[in-house]
Amino acid sequence: MSEPCPVCRNKQDLANMQMTPELVEEMASQEEISDYCGKDEYERRLKLCAECPKLISEMTCALCGCFVQFRARHSTAHCILEKW
Repeated sequence: MSEPCPVCRNKQDLANMQMTPELVEEMASQEEISDYCGKDEYERRLKLCAECPKLISEMTCALCGCFVQFRARHSTAHCILEKW
């Protein structure tokens, strides 16, 4: 049997980690970034994501596949639906 592709392996690893919104938030808060948008903007972005019907399990964007808690922290990142 062949090895799964890296993307499939990553998805399996994430499933095995039993990701929760709280765990993703904790992991995102520990990420070192040079373009942090600031606490107020981060919270505004997360609020908009929370209201979006494309948000899966309070953490994953169904359109781009990102964990919103990571993406929303970067001032250079943008919502694929242009909500922020």
